[in-house]
Amino acid sequence: MIKTDKKISLQSYAFRLRKLLVSGCSLDHLLIQHQHHQKVLAEYTPFIKPEKLSYGDRFAWKFMREINILSTGFLNNSTPGTEAETNGQAKGIYQDLSSVVDKVRTIWFPEMETPPNTVWLKHFSTRKLAHYAKKRDEIAFSLVFDSPDTPPEIMSYLAYHELLHRQVGVKEVNGRRYHHTGEFKSKEQLFPNWRDIESQISAFIYTTL
Repeated sequence: MIKTDKKISLQSYAFRLRKLLVSGCSLDHLLIQHQHHQKVLAEYTPFIKPEKLSYGDRFAWKFMREINILSTGFLNNSTPGTEAETNGQAKGIYQDLSSVVDKVRTIWFPEMETPPNTVWLKHFSTRKLAHYAKKRDEIAFSLVFDSPDTPPEIMSYLAYHELLHRQVGVKEVNGRRYHHTGEFKSKEQLFPNWRDIESQISAFIYTTL
């Protein structure tokens, strides 16, 4: 069971709760955790003013308010050693990263025969939204997007952006590394409505309370 007090940040608590639920619990454990979570919400709510929180904390608080711990989806939904666990738990609470990335790869990058690893970052970041790590061949998404409110076109666009990094790679000039080259930008703009989606991402992040 997660233990908390007012010294633990919203993001820390939300991340630990999310990790517990994704890993799967027994029914008894879910009931205990539900009671504990209701107590935490009762303690925090009088002191929380969402408009004064950092953007990342707003998403953590939103997650804490909206999560339904008693959902049967969290009942023993994975076991140690499964692909979901070894792949950084790509299947989140609401979004399945592997499914999103693989669909985009199939449509836009059919020449990519093998998929990258897909993981969730360990925090609700509003600065690093997604990134591709070449050494690990890994695409990671911020936890802010593991939400039922995330528009599917945002997920697809972010997956396209990171798969494009995987395809184009990095250009080095005079010892400097360039990720967003002219080639990259021209290919990025092939994604339908890319400019509108970038505005949509900003609205999604900066208007969440």
